[in-house]
Amino acid sequence: MEQVNEASLLLLAAGSGTRMGGPKALLRYGDGTALLTAQVERMLTAATARGLDPDVIVVLGPALAQTSRLVPRGARVVENPDYRQGLSTSLHAGLSAVPNTAAGVVISLLDLLDVPAEAHGRLLDATAPENLARAHWNAVPGHPVALGRDHIAEALAAAAGDKGLRAMLKRHSGSGAVTSVECADLLPPGRDGLVDVDTPEAAAEFGMHLEGTHS
Repeated sequence: MEQVNEASLLLLAAGSGTRMGGPKALLRYGDGTALLTAQVERMLTAATARGLDPDVIVVLGPALAQTSRLVPRGARVVENPDYRQGLSTSLHAGLSAVPNTAAGVVISLLDLLDVPAEAHGRLLDATAPENLARAHWNAVPGHPVALGRDHIAEALAAAAGDKGLRAMLKRHSGSGAVTSVECADLLPPGRDGLVDVDTPEAAAEFGMHLEGTHS
């Protein structure tokens, strides 16, 4: 009988950042900390806080030589050479790297700035081979998403172009098969895990800049 091991965590960070003016994986905070580094460290923290041996998968695309240096030790990098073809290619690359014996995978996006480590942890707690779960922020669905390994093949088939798992999750939500994991209590009032950053102006509001563009 095949042994079921701990779940993996997957960070999708291969976007070209067209509106940003460069790959978001090169964003840095004012103190020099890379957003990519901070996000991976949150995932590593979530796993180790639960006594798990972390399996954090980071999908990277453009500027691989630069971005891969920002990934902390303890995580593994998967290259997506097809990143220009949309989000689905990063999902395919990342999900294909999840071990066959893993219980499932917790998926998040690089540019969701306010998702704390404990949100990843709560989704890890909800991960089992037959389960689907999704973080909610004040009852609004978002990331992270927990995908039990029984659903990975379906996810690979459903993702196409720049569309991720939204349609698949909506379909399963209609039948009550997606567990809602509320996470808004992890953040101060007025903040949630739904905020993303797409433009230089938005990045500046959060004190961030692209590597090499700070004045």
